[in-house]
Amino acid sequence: MAEAEKLQVLVVSRDEAVLDDARFGFPSHVEITTATDATDAARQLENLRPSVVIVDQRTGNAGGFALATDMSQINALREIPILVLLERDQDAWLAREVGATMHRTKPIAAEALAADALSLVS
Repeated sequence: MAEAEKLQVLVVSRDEAVLDDARFGFPSHVEITTATDATDAARQLENLRPSVVIVDQRTGNAGGFALATDMSQINALREIPILVLLERDQDAWLAREVGATMHRTKPIAAEALAADALSLVS
């Protein structure tokens, strides 16, 4: 696959297992960028236009839900699909409220994480 066709995924989590699953679970044509909190992710989104964003619900200072809400209010980021990783199934309604395109409850296998994220851009 040519460099121009390379997909970019931004993964926002403090959970090392999630970050490792993202680093090693995606095929080689996918470029993974990571952030450990919503503030870092927002800075990266100033220059990076990922194909999809995976955001952990419990992500640092502003939280994954705040990041998803902020993205939905910025024209340049509004169309980027967001996969929210939840701690519990009961929070699915919150994910929908903040504009998540998809949500999954942790733990999630690396292959499933990659497949779900890539299904949002295909």
